[in-house]
Amino acid sequence: MRARALELPSFVLALVLVSAWSSAAMAHGLRPGVLALTEERPGSFVIAWSEPVDTSGSGAPVEVVFPAPCRREGERLECGTQGLRGTIAFQGLAEGHDRVMTLVRFHDGRVLEHMVTVAEPRLVVDATPGRSASAWLGLGLHHIMGGLDHVAFVLGLMLVVGATSLRRLVTTITAFTLAHSLTLALAVTGILTLASAPVEATIAASVVLVAREATHHGLTLTRRSPWVVALLFGLVHGLGFAGALREQGLPEGWVGRSLLWFNLGVELGQLAIVAAVVAAATLGRRFVRWPGLRTVAAYALGGLGAWWFLARAVALVWP
Repeated sequence: MRARALELPSFVLALVLVSAWSSAAMAHGLRPGVLALTEERPGSFVIAWSEPVDTSGSGAPVEVVFPAPCRREGERLECGTQGLRGTIAFQGLAEGHDRVMTLVRFHDGRVLEHMVTVAEPRLVVDATPGRSASAWLGLGLHHIMGGLDHVAFVLGLMLVVGATSLRRLVTTITAFTLAHSLTLALAVTGILTLASAPVEATIAASVVLVAREATHHGLTLTRRSPWVVALLFGLVHGLGFAGALREQGLPEGWVGRSLLWFNLGVELGQLAIVAAVVAAATLGRRFVRWPGLRTVAAYALGGLGAWWFLARAVALVWP
């Protein structure tokens, strides 16, 4: 028996995509700020700072306040013989600009990693810093929740596969996960590099493809073997994830060691979306019986993907 299409979530999805996300033509993701401090010699740090960015692409005037006796001199932080010790505060964090990834590498090899949030806008630097898996997990979760084009592709796959055949759905999503994890690792470690503009345009085209496939029941490759399409486009989406990481301002050498945790955060966010849609579909079938909802959702996704593709295609010609 063919898997039934998603019903209630399709209608909800259409409303959300059209009303809330249509303004994000370039699919700006939520990007946390990044503060990276590299100690070149005892007490002297090089500062790399990028402010938090919301889904409209707008930054926020977040002020970083360093502990005494440290003083900022342009792109350097001079802390003297006492070194960097005490509280780093972030003033101006607010909704949409609510977190900062803080990375400190000391001259003696010690490392500090911490995600500062609006709920706790400060970080205490002590004598025993350490690496933080939770910080990278949080960065991955934050990224997938703001990566509208990646989410749209996953939801399009779900429209094609349906929610009844969980085995088929899990196989498809797993293929997508394995593929984008591979190219993300290759791109971040510098083994594979491609220009971001064609990658982003191809990602938008993948959304249009799965949306189109969700509007019919013909036995195309996508419908016979959705895992193949998920695998192929997953390779491209991995390059997109890597490009977004680079744009966040993370200094070279930081991502490689913590890539596993970042990717796990991405997967947890992706699985949470899939689980929520499947649960809503299961409940929705009891109350909603209009097959047209699936078509509404497919056209909403396709329209959004087409808008992204046109905008990114123009960027290819006129950067």
